[in-house]
Amino acid sequence: MTDTRIGTGTQAVDRTGDGAPAEPDEAARRNDIDAMVDVATSAANAFRKLDQKQVDTIVEAMVEAGIRAAVELAMVAVEETGFGVFEDKVVKNYVATEFLYDYLRDKKSVGVIEEDVERSIVRVAEPIGVVLAITPVTNPTSTVLYKAIVAAKTRNAIVFRPSPFAVRSCERTVEILRAAAEAAGMPPGALQVIPDAAHEVTHYLFKHPLVDFIWVTGGQKIVALANAAGKPTLSVGPGNAPIYLHRTADIRGAVVDILISKTFDASVICPAEQTCIIDEAIYDDTIAEFERMGAHVLTDEQCAAVADFAFGCGDKVNLEALGRQAPELAARAGFTVDQAVKVLLAPLPADLDELAAHPLVQEKLMPVLGLVRARDVQHGIDAAVLVTEHGGLGHTSAIYADDPAVIEAFSLAVRTGRILVNAPTAVGALGGIYNNLTPTFSLGCGTWGGSSTTENVNYMQLLNIKTVSHRRTPPQWFRVPSNTFFNAGALENLRDVECDSVVVITDALSEQRGVVDELRGKVRARHLKVFSEIEPEPDEATIRRGVALLEASPPDLLIAIGGGSVIDAAKAIRLFYEHPEKDLAALTLPFLDPRKRMADYPQDPHKIRLVAVPTTSGTGSEVSPAAVLTVAGRKETLVDYSLVPDMAIVDPLLALSMPRTLTVDTGVDALTHALEAAASIFATPYTDAFCVQAARLIFEALPRAYENPDDLSARTDMSNAATLAGLAFSNAFVGTNHALAHAVGARFGIAHGRANGVFLPHTLRYNADLPTKFMPAPGYSAYVAPEKYAQLGRIIFGGHEPDESRRRLFQGVHDLLERLGVPRTLAELGVPEDEFRAALPELAITAFQDLSNRTNPRMPLVSEITTLLRLGYYGDDDTH
Repeated sequence: MTDTRIGTGTQAVDRTGDGAPAEPDEAARRNDIDAMVDVATSAANAFRKLDQKQVDTIVEAMVEAGIRAAVELAMVAVEETGFGVFEDKVVKNYVATEFLYDYLRDKKSVGVIEEDVERSIVRVAEPIGVVLAITPVTNPTSTVLYKAIVAAKTRNAIVFRPSPFAVRSCERTVEILRAAAEAAGMPPGALQVIPDAAHEVTHYLFKHPLVDFIWVTGGQKIVALANAAGKPTLSVGPGNAPIYLHRTADIRGAVVDILISKTFDASVICPAEQTCIIDEAIYDDTIAEFERMGAHVLTDEQCAAVADFAFGCGDKVNLEALGRQAPELAARAGFTVDQAVKVLLAPLPADLDELAAHPLVQEKLMPVLGLVRARDVQHGIDAAVLVTEHGGLGHTSAIYADDPAVIEAFSLAVRTGRILVNAPTAVGALGGIYNNLTPTFSLGCGTWGGSSTTENVNYMQLLNIKTVSHRRTPPQWFRVPSNTFFNAGALENLRDVECDSVVVITDALSEQRGVVDELRGKVRARHLKVFSEIEPEPDEATIRRGVALLEASPPDLLIAIGGGSVIDAAKAIRLFYEHPEKDLAALTLPFLDPRKRMADYPQDPHKIRLVAVPTTSGTGSEVSPAAVLTVAGRKETLVDYSLVPDMAIVDPLLALSMPRTLTVDTGVDALTHALEAAASIFATPYTDAFCVQAARLIFEALPRAYENPDDLSARTDMSNAATLAGLAFSNAFVGTNHALAHAVGARFGIAHGRANGVFLPHTLRYNADLPTKFMPAPGYSAYVAPEKYAQLGRIIFGGHEPDESRRRLFQGVHDLLERLGVPRTLAELGVPEDEFRAALPELAITAFQDLSNRTNPRMPLVSEITTLLRLGYYGDDDTH
């Protein structure tokens, strides 16, 4: 972590404002501090008496509160500090809560935590007591979330000393966590903030007899002061990560990784790449790829301007250079670059003596990446070693190579606690995303960096472990329902389902059309009841009424027959009937990664079987693990494979009576599923196969079903296509198009398929364009969305070159929507302009938070979502 200065001078700016009150009396100030530490000590003593279950309940409450506040806290951090990237701060807040909880949830931290029967050893955990935590301006909320949760897991009281420039961020974070934690049983006073920015306060706390442990994340001076305090201390060193690209590196993958990492939160995170050392053999190709993907190579004059602006005064970095986007940083340094530029590349001397003397060889918490041309492997490794010795010893380094001998040589030479192989450093070093490192926001740097550990610091470093020695005498997936019956007459398969008591879930219109009567003649049951209260976008009250019916007459078979809302409702009804203890709000808790989410779905065998019979061709709900409900006017999604029906019956005869409007809406929804799943970061060869076939069928059959509703062949193809697309998105998930449709559909009451159709042409172009920010995805080594669209286009519409095939696909979507008469804008759908403009900020945030974005190929910024919403309202000629 780099020390900072304000502006171009060396004097700190007084941010208290004119007319600030005089400094309090020193004795009174110390009395106030003593009182707070006394409370923390009492809380630590009370905390020590809690058992593991009580501790885990507190941690769970804190994590849930932190997840819910992830967006708010990111906003506070950006507003207060003035730098960084809002969207990335949201991700960091998720990593500090959701990813941390995924790691902690099954860990023992109270009492006996390990038993080695063979060696007759038992290990017992004890808390430290009162922890003083110093937190930085660069990660003002995520570090607080992380440290507070780890302290609670280990039963320690924690007192925060935030950076003077991030006090409000710290206080708001602690306020949210404290309320949740104390409501769950945390002793009052175990979580506090001392906001007084005076240096004397910190010095006094460092020597305070009741402070048991100092945990520092900050600049070199505060680390040195903490280490000199004479107390047990855990501190971090500065990060100055070198990255060596050997000639065997995957250039495209490495460039995307580095851009993901170096632009993450505008590079204010300590493990971010600082100097990129590239083998001579691939240097020119690598630089060309950097430029193609949005980087700008600085001239000698521009390098000097950046160095002077950022480091030209004293021994501190200029705070006005910290965490700025590349175009803004360039402008502040006195020159102009294109607004699309992501990173500034600064060529540095290859001569090691000259490199050591260059001002830009040090840590650069800004989107500036040094470049060094390596003559050979040894020169590349020597350059990496040199970079770490200029403020990066013990921290992080990386190598991109496919030669084990080179990787070993690099690892033996570079003295860093984390050496990442073919992975980005800023996101990778935090753990849990690109590797199995322990998730953390405190990266130990070992004795090289003045720290006591090289570990990714987590709960074990905040425990005293007692060893009691007795005398001797943990990928990708593809899941489908167990049975799917399809084609005309598939409903006959119900005759083979053994059952005694059946509840049919449907909607009033379907019941009026006679679908229930069709079931009666095919179901071998003595008792059959009908629940036909399902309406589009069912709410929680409807689900609870369905649960009450099942409780009054428990069935052994549940049949959902209708559109997606009916099948979604049936999934939820079964879930809450079998597990009434589950809470809808907890199960719809947002997540960053579905594999690490906090929501806990039941995994025990179902008490009743669920058969899904779609009467529309689009939602794919009959084979999907999702159920969309309306909660307090917002669309919320339950997602878990335990929700997948036991059997799907896809009979196109049931779709013959669909009106044209519904045929179009559901058909466009199915097409959107196929196109989004194809470009998803979770896409696999398995899902790709279903996407291609589903899209091919839809482009050919949907116009026929629309123009001739009685065309059974077209209806059959559409029914099969919808289910194939459902199987694809059930495993690869969808993207930003669905996020936009969910937000707009709920706000203005627009049918889901229709809303998808409005945004589909725009999101296809959006995802095919060069991303502003890449979506961190370990299985997505290069940005391949444009190629995936080209593959689809070539198979369905032909074309020899990727650009032509992609153009044909997009034109095919346009032509299909035109032929079906799909409204192309929200304005055409009757949304008043004043209402749209008033709702736009909230719509953008709602869409940003939608779970569908998690697997979109590019990371959608709130500003980009706003642009897509405006395109959806005004169309391509948006000049408003």
